[in-house]
Amino acid sequence: MAKLVPISSIGPPTSTNVDPEARQLVISQLVVIAVPVGTLFGVWIWMLNWSGRSRRDQ
Repeated sequence: MAKLVPISSIGPPTSTNVDPEARQLVISQLVVIAVPVGTLFGVWIWMLNWSGRSRRDQ
């Protein structure tokens, strides 16, 4: 018969220690990606609203 293994013992441990330099690198890369993408998304939404507003004014 197969040996039953508790589900909690499968996979990596929940409390992993991450190198502070690696954590800082990951956070900085996320910021470098998120700020321009968020800015472009905001400009795109603003342009959609602006063009809709100009059509309603006519």
